[in-house]
Amino acid sequence: MDENNKFETFVDMYNDVFKEYLSSVGTKLAKDNPEYQAANVRIKELYDRFPKVLGVLDSEESCDLNEQECNALIEVLRLRNKISAMEVEAVYFRGCYDGVGYLRKTGK
Repeated sequence: MDENNKFETFVDMYNDVFKEYLSSVGTKLAKDNPEYQAANVRIKELYDRFPKVLGVLDSEESCDLNEQECNALIEVLRLRNKISAMEVEAVYFRGCYDGVGYLRKTGK
């Protein structure tokens, strides 16, 4: 393969820092995606308003929640799932982008 068609795969480029790369996806979304930003802001608001909710998620001890706190916990979990789905989608499309780049480099 000539030098112009040399293409480093995602694994070649990021094998040693894969977790950091995944973290950078969230950083980019936090900077560029208003929906992602709004979900994070809402989670912070819920944690500030209902500190026990954060405690449930960040400790290994049991905790009694009232009805409002239970509803807040459900919303936090829903928002965290939404955020995770956005991150997975961003990683998926990055893989598609890299695949297209590889095909262009190889002339296919």
